[in-house]
Amino acid sequence: GRIEVNPRADLPQSMPTDKFEDPNKRNLVAEVSTKTVQIYGKGNTPSIVAYDCGMKFNIIRYFVETHKVQLTVVPFDYNLEANPENIEWQGLFLSNGPGDPAMCPDTVKSIQYALSLDPPRPIFGICLGNQL
Repeated sequence: GRIEVNPRADLPQSMPTDKFEDPNKRNLVAEVSTKTVQIYGKGNTPSIVAYDCGMKFNIIRYFVETHKVQLTVVPFDYNLEANPENIEWQGLFLSNGPGDPAMCPDTVKSIQYALSLDPPRPIFGICLGNQL
């Protein structure tokens, strides 16, 4: 590749511009998120729901081995209010991942539900999870 600033019109382009794809037009989180609910550290406490927006396994290992939590990893679009898996949870973790948070309206809806609970429950996120 090359970087061009004010390229001369008489020089050939290194690659036609129609060959480039805007990754922000794709839902990258949907591409990398788990498709199923998975439980790690079953029986540990507290129980935390982790939204997988592209989470690396080292995060799971850290929660389970270092902090001895039960971590239930759910897809990025899991409906926490409906909670079809009947997950009991004391905290919510929103993982890192690629892409634009605007592509995750279902995740935002679940976060809004969690924020409305009384008494409140801890919610924390890193990178994309924090943006959500």
